[in-house]
Amino acid sequence: MTVVTQNVDDLHQRAGWPQTIRLHGDILADRWLQPCPRGGGCEPASAVPGKPPRCADCSNLLRPGVVWFGEMLPEDAMACAERAARTCELMLVVGTSGAVWPAAGLASVARRAGAQVAILNPDASEIDDQAHWVLRGTAATWLPRLLGADRISV
Repeated sequence: MTVVTQNVDDLHQRAGWPQTIRLHGDILADRWLQPCPRGGGCEPASAVPGKPPRCADCSNLLRPGVVWFGEMLPEDAMACAERAARTCELMLVVGTSGAVWPAAGLASVARRAGAQVAILNPDASEIDDQAHWVLRGTAATWLPRLLGADRISV
């Protein structure tokens, strides 16, 4: 099973899915506010507490390693997510409004490639028409029933 998420909070990884594809980045990682002045010769390093967040190696300002509104998704993450969508047999789309693109388009990619698509959400989503099945309810209610909570292993 491949997990593709727009979440940035590391909850999927802590739940036991370390290979989760994070479309919107990682809130626990730092990245530079501007391109590295060394041309990428260092990795964003921890900031000094009590000071503006700066890379300890190149002094560039740091920001959270997440996608901000208006920014493109990381190309490698989106490519991996599209590959997973094109090759899956079943796509479960869990807890989404279906309004955030390009992630919302992954259900259509999977369906066009021949996968069955199930959307699991308490409310209607903008991509319900891409689903073979629309299941109304919460992830906490439906996922244990669908996946057999006693059979899930990592």
